[in-house]
Amino acid sequence: MSSISQALTQTNNEFNQALSKQKGSTLDKDSFMLLLVTQFKYQDPLNPMDDKEFIAQMAQFSSLEQMMNLNTSMESVVEATNNQQMINATSYIGKQVTVSGNNIGKVTDADGKTTVSAFRYAFGDNVVKGTLSVKDASGNTVYTEDLAGKQAGTTFEFAWNGLTGAGTPAPDGVYIVSLSAFNSAGEAVLSDQVVDATVTGLVNQDGTIYLGMDGGQLLELAKVRQVSTPKVVASTDKEEDDKVETGGEDNSSGADSGGDGDTGEGSTEGSGNA
Repeated sequence: MSSISQALTQTNNEFNQALSKQKGSTLDKDSFMLLLVTQFKYQDPLNPMDDKEFIAQMAQFSSLEQMMNLNTSMESVVEATNNQQMINATSYIGKQVTVSGNNIGKVTDADGKTTVSAFRYAFGDNVVKGTLSVKDASGNTVYTEDLAGKQAGTTFEFAWNGLTGAGTPAPDGVYIVSLSAFNSAGEAVLSDQVVDATVTGLVNQDGTIYLGMDGGQLLELAKVRQVSTPKVVASTDKEEDDKVETGGEDNSSGADSGGDGDTGEGSTEGSGNA
């Protein structure tokens, strides 16, 4: 009787030792093999395992091993695919993208210039009443706008100036634009919403690639609709302005050197001498 107890205790210890090596409570092929060998080791010699049952269990073990190997291979393929997507997505950096979503960003530079991501939307039905709300990360509404009279099929752009409803500057950060619209029957109107922003970086979060935008928000790569070169806004260069002003002063000098002629004649003379 004691030998049976010892055998059961030894079997239990071996099995618990195998389980301790597992991540979580899932059994792997090694645990399955341990159970099978233990069953052979302590089977009743007067009533041994049937050969058909043995073959069936070995077939199950073989299938289990193949499925686990396939799962491991698929995980490697998924990881390689995500890495390749990350590499390919680097070509988006510096480009302007249109992404499905409603997260906009507000950034103020060192010179005090505020930039807010462009948000565009279109309704599937005419809007009789509705509200556009800008909410911060905590869900607090910082700005609202009336949407009554918006026509179906028209794309509208919301260019937020970064001010709250009270007229004070909202803190820099990521905001959510929420649309609530109803038609003449009082039914909710669905809308298509996109955000336009420039890509500044990439983030791989749990296997999902996100684009980091110049507004600070993260937008999913899979939701990109359009990629284009950023719009170049003509800016006034201070040095060029100084040169223009200096040139203006030289022309005046030329006019003065024109003698008794009027200013126009002096300028012409100066050009002729040049």
